[in-house]
Amino acid sequence: MKCVIIDDEAKSRTVLHRLCENYCSNLEVVGLAASVVEGIHLIDEKSPDLVFLDIRMPKQSGFSLLEHYGSECPFAVVFTSAYDEYAFQAFKYMAVDYLQKPINIEELVEAVGKVQKSLYNKSPEELRTGGIGTGAIDKIALTTIEGYIFVRYQDIIRCEAQGNYTAVYLTNGQSLLITKTLKYYEDILIFKGFFRVHKSHLINLHCVRKFIKGKQNLVEMTDGKQIEVSFRRREALLHRLEAIE
Repeated sequence: MKCVIIDDEAKSRTVLHRLCENYCSNLEVVGLAASVVEGIHLIDEKSPDLVFLDIRMPKQSGFSLLEHYGSECPFAVVFTSAYDEYAFQAFKYMAVDYLQKPINIEELVEAVGKVQKSLYNKSPEELRTGGIGTGAIDKIALTTIEGYIFVRYQDIIRCEAQGNYTAVYLTNGQSLLITKTLKYYEDILIFKGFFRVHKSHLINLHCVRKFIKGKQNLVEMTDGKQIEVSFRRREALLHRLEAIE
């Protein structure tokens, strides 16, 4: 999988390049650019699958680059920024992920995994829209010991890691033990309105009843369960919740 890095700060480009080389074996960095103009030329030349895109840059922002390609954008985008106030706007541009600097290695690897899984299963247009459109399938096959159970995305309230298994909680009060890891389903559900709020919890944003501030930030789901939100994911979660129509 090919990627390019677009960032006006030389140190940030170098650090991200090194992280990709050291921790993302499935990723090939084919070019670096210091501005939107350089980035457009690089993208047109290299045709990357993924673009790591800084937001706040001189003259033009990272959003300008996406506006240049419009609805025909042929690559997936992971935004990188030192500022969390852009997260809401970033997700409106259908970014696969939003990495806040300094970039966390685990979050980088997860973001790359999401892109790779989507490229195997979706067209570029489906990647940007989450597969919503005419004839879109609204069910997921959950793997159990007995076989497969087909469940509508909107019927899943939350998923909780149980070692190498995942507990899936449904709107009808039923719970299922799935023979796949939480990470496996995160890569699929992230494009269907789900968000990983903690290493052990993936939630349906449409099933959030309220956000609770305190020593621990919590979300209360429609089934009454209160789930801890990790500090690093708090701002991105709030922006995603604001974006829900």
